[in-house]
Amino acid sequence: MFGTLRTLRRYPRPGSSPARYTAYTRDPYGPLVTVGITSYNDAEKISRCLESIAAQTLGAEHIEVLIVDDGSTDKTAGIARSHEHSASWASFSVQRHRASGSPSKGRNIIMDQALGEFVFFVDADDYLGPEALSAMTHAAKKKRADIVVGRYVGVNRSAPNVLELRDAKPGKDYHAGWLNSLHVQKLFRADFIRGLNYRFNESLIYASDHPFMISAFLHARSVAMVEDVDCYFLTMDAPETAPGAETAAAKSRVNVSRAEIPAKRQLQFLHDCFGILALGRGQGGRISTRAGKMRADYWNRLLKLHLPMLVLRKNDDDAAIVELAQQARGIAELYGAETSKARLAEEARRMLGVFQEANGPGDGIAVTAAAQQVRADVRGSS
Repeated sequence: MFGTLRTLRRYPRPGSSPARYTAYTRDPYGPLVTVGITSYNDAEKISRCLESIAAQTLGAEHIEVLIVDDGSTDKTAGIARSHEHSASWASFSVQRHRASGSPSKGRNIIMDQALGEFVFFVDADDYLGPEALSAMTHAAKKKRADIVVGRYVGVNRSAPNVLELRDAKPGKDYHAGWLNSLHVQKLFRADFIRGLNYRFNESLIYASDHPFMISAFLHARSVAMVEDVDCYFLTMDAPETAPGAETAAAKSRVNVSRAEIPAKRQLQFLHDCFGILALGRGQGGRISTRAGKMRADYWNRLLKLHLPMLVLRKNDDDAAIVELAQQARGIAELYGAETSKARLAEEARRMLGVFQEANGPGDGIAVTAAAQQVRADVRGSS
């Protein structure tokens, strides 16, 4: 059922790999954009995703669609294949591998095999606005950008948008707000991401976007923003009302999104994030300066937003909350949250202090109360 994936030749003969379904490649000079889609049991949603790509004003003849399915047990792959002839794609292919529990393996395959000048990572349960690829490739070429951040629209969830600085000084090449948008659903110059020293970590089951985006933002020569076009629609079904919410796939997705996994595994991604920044600080020059700023800004983001959110998603489970606090405290000690304290916001310092005081049973109440207050204060100031 699943074959061993091999490195893709640029234009493989049909049937050359049992794990890959490849349609005819129409453009001999290659597509402008590879839209790389990772899927897992998305039979009910992947058509919406593919229809949004076929409707791009850029023109399907400039788009390669590369779908990598993570061992779905439903009809996702078959439905995806049915869209081969729905548009005049530059190239269209579907391949599958054994379930890994993470989109990371699929994203690495997409990164390696993409034929486009640009790569856009998409989750199969999300979809694009019709002008997304046209606006983002235009911004990339105009600003010679390695990364383009398009405007997100949240569907049953918040959207991690970053507003471009209006008072940026000439030559300023870093924006702290980038770290509020660590989703990987962005446009990348293909050669740029293939040249990074970091690949998606296939052992991470939570927040695998973060370290990849930390590496990309750290090394990007230029980052462009598209603020006037709805580019990417991030979706989430509410577990209590989602159709089929009791299926294994739905439960898996809910568990990851609601952080119902052990804290040590949950926060494993942070070792990659701070390791990347530590290596950057050792490089000297512009990269070292940017890495130092990013470390402090990332601690602010974690302590004000991400970690309080994870605490609240533990649903008052005292033992799980204390474990999370202790894991966060250990990572803070290991990766220099204290040395970044001068640049931490008041809410971040407060959350760090509560983590440092959580030592045993019953302390989850104080951690939860602090997380609720920090989240309320952050919302009130935004």
